[in-house]
Amino acid sequence: MNIDKNVVLRYLGYNPGKTNINNSMQEKIDYYISLGLTLLEPNTTYRIFNTVNINSTGVELPEADLILPGKDIVKHLKHSKKVCLVAATIGPQLESKVAELFRQKEYAGGTILDAVGSDAVEKVADQLQDKLKFIAKKQGYHITWRFCSGYGDVPLEINRKLAAAVNAESIGIRVTNTNMLIPRKSILGIVGFNLREETAIPLANKCSYCNATNCPYRNRSDSCAKSNGNITQ
Repeated sequence: MNIDKNVVLRYLGYNPGKTNINNSMQEKIDYYISLGLTLLEPNTTYRIFNTVNINSTGVELPEADLILPGKDIVKHLKHSKKVCLVAATIGPQLESKVAELFRQKEYAGGTILDAVGSDAVEKVADQLQDKLKFIAKKQGYHITWRFCSGYGDVPLEINRKLAAAVNAESIGIRVTNTNMLIPRKSILGIVGFNLREETAIPLANKCSYCNATNCPYRNRSDSCAKSNGNITQ
């Protein structure tokens, strides 16, 4: 896996042309990128649902006894004949190291390593997305970008049901009482299988659906926000 240093810098609040980074900090970032790679325990799982019922208020997956509420998910899946729920994580080791660094008051190192984890979990999810693209193509479908709870009007409260439906616990993901994911660098997503190729919104711009308008992880080169929604914290 390759960690994108430019993405890590964006997570750290780097603003090209405005933020100066000295050589010492550059070396520190390179060090924690290398360290982060040794701490990754990537894992994914997914489940494809062949029956999809869509109405004006939500999307029903009868096989999972699950309703995905909201007009935005309806818009996202309106052409979908199948729906795939996905889960991805980088495991707990990196987060444990981040916590250790903060306990040791190594705040810069902890913050950098946390940013490395954010990019890493996106990479893991993107690799799964590539696998799904291949599976869908063999069946005559195109896939949508992955939609997460917290985007638009889809509430975080759906996380527990999403996790159960995709058996996220099998790869070590659990949902807290406040609907956050543990490990934090984990992703639950919703991907549609369409008969026509998705062109409505580029993958890189999917954060236009995210409600976190003041997110520090905003992509400063675009009006849209984070590289993914409810998970990269």
